[in-house]
Amino acid sequence: MNRANPTPSPRRALAAAAVIAALVGLAALLAQCRMVSNDVLGVGLQHGGDQSSACTADCKQTAIQQKMAEDDLHKANVKACDKDETCLKTEEKRHEAALNAIEKAGEDCVNNCHSQGRGTAGN
Repeated sequence: MNRANPTPSPRRALAAAAVIAALVGLAALLAQCRMVSNDVLGVGLQHGGDQSSACTADCKQTAIQQKMAEDDLHKANVKACDKDETCLKTEEKRHEAALNAIEKAGEDCVNNCHSQGRGTAGN
């Protein structure tokens, strides 16, 4: 049977919701990286290394939380696929892409921590 406007399947809706959830999660991960105050005279209450290591720890903790949430979502999506091979393959690809995106965002966040407070001094 060939239909011009097929009804969207619940699996497609679930996959779309999963992608949206992953993107929201990535946005939350990136929001955790924040700029450290840069004192004009270099005088402050904390050393730059302390701020950088706290920022790095925040980035890593957020990445761990995002990976755990993604794993939970993946398990729910696999269950929703109900042994449908096409659905399972699509979900596996989505899951791998989401994990790679979380890893990349975490690395970018950590790299941002290391470069905070560095300037070019007018160069």
